[in-house]
Amino acid sequence: MKKTFLFLLLLAGSLVCRAGERPKYIFYFIGDGMGHNALALTEACVASERGDSVGFSPLCFTQWPAVGFATTWCATRRTTDSAAAGTALASGSKTSVGTIGMNTDHSAPVSSLAVVAREQGMRSGVATSVSIDHATPASFFAHRPNRGMSYEIGRDASTEGLDLYAGSGFLKPEREGEVSVYEALTAAGYTVTRGDRPLKGTRAVLVQEAGADASKLPLAIDRRPGDLSLPAITRRSIDFLMRDGGRRSGFFLMVEGGQIDWAAHDNDAASLVHEVRDFEQAIGVAVDFYRAHPDETLIVVTADHETGGLALGRSNLGYDTYFDLLSAQRSSKGALKDSLAGASEWSEARRVLERRMGFGGAVSLQPKEWEQLEKTYVEHPSRTAGVAVDLLARRAGAGWTTGSHTSAYVPVFAIGVGADRFAGRLDNTEVADRLRRLIEAAR
Repeated sequence: MKKTFLFLLLLAGSLVCRAGERPKYIFYFIGDGMGHNALALTEACVASERGDSVGFSPLCFTQWPAVGFATTWCATRRTTDSAAAGTALASGSKTSVGTIGMNTDHSAPVSSLAVVAREQGMRSGVATSVSIDHATPASFFAHRPNRGMSYEIGRDASTEGLDLYAGSGFLKPEREGEVSVYEALTAAGYTVTRGDRPLKGTRAVLVQEAGADASKLPLAIDRRPGDLSLPAITRRSIDFLMRDGGRRSGFFLMVEGGQIDWAAHDNDAASLVHEVRDFEQAIGVAVDFYRAHPDETLIVVTADHETGGLALGRSNLGYDTYFDLLSAQRSSKGALKDSLAGASEWSEARRVLERRMGFGGAVSLQPKEWEQLEKTYVEHPSRTAGVAVDLLARRAGAGWTTGSHTSAYVPVFAIGVGADRFAGRLDNTEVADRLRRLIEAAR
């Protein structure tokens, strides 16, 4: 019994921050829906671009010294949603599906890492490629029993008092007879900046230009010059958090690649690859910061859950894969659907497919496949984009088991001060718990 007690005491001691392992700057990257195969497919596509048709080219974070994997189950079922998973990653507490920043029965709030960091004197912020009031970012500042309470979640941003909120916008900033989310933020001392511009003030909100889709940034595959992007948001966030004492006291920044999940829900393999690569570029911004501050910085990358049940390999190809074909796709499934909706007849729709999907060019189709597309367009025009995207994935060798979430393990990568604590098999709550210990020791 004494030996067991001594072992547990030593184990607990090993998880307490050792001298010299106190990160001053902490980055927490969460790829929403980003499973292991999303990374493998992206690495295969990068390798193909470099002339390697059989190998995998590592992303900037997949060869970091600390590598692990995490379970994602929530308090009420094995397959989680982003609210419960986001709350677990934000607080270290399991909760029920749909719950934001509260315990399972909604009887009490739970405290997030962003708030703990602020209480420790660090600057603190959340950033995302989707709306600021979406499930994962909301889990770091809001406390609501239902993730659909967008207006209330938005109002929580002004009362929680983090230094920075960045993303596409707020889904429901207005409610009749009540103060708008933006008015409440302004009254609380936040300066709102629209577009890729330097942030002003001591508290800031960064969103897209007026009139843009508040629910999300443009998907990376659809991005046009001038669009706000996740790498740009990350860069602006770092610059801002380093001001007003951040260089002295440090900061905590959570960055979510929110549309990895959306592309996977759409079973859109090419868009998924673009989103993972965009997420990697955002992480690359933090890596540049890490190189300038190697003895003070920690970067942790993980996911809230896997989406889509992505498989690499299909029975129609045997053991062959042609992932390079995905590069022929020039727009997301949603944008393709919009383009096809503007076609007045099949001949025009066919030209859209040739231009946007590479059909008839880089992707040669058999007559029966053109017939399938034409039949779908004539009978169910709104389904044509989905058939086209699936046809390309089938040719490439990528497949999906679902349009929803799965219970699969997700990856964990870390580099910098205290990174070794994130290696091995973890639960998502353990990722948060270990970050919390480092944050509390950082002061």
